[in-house]
Amino acid sequence: MTNKKAIESLKQIRTYTAAGLLDVIDYIIQVLEKLEKEGITDPLNTDFKNLK
Repeated sequence: MTNKKAIESLKQIRTYTAAGLLDVIDYIIQVLEKLEKEGITDPLNTDFKNLK
């Protein structure tokens, strides 16, 4: 799965999420968007210790 696909799916899920969880969903979307912007396309298999 790519970041873009996950972001799209989370945005769809957000529509049906309880109001109390919207901040959590928004945070996750922001994190994935930032990773995508930084060129990290596979965060689950990235060694973040080596990144500057």
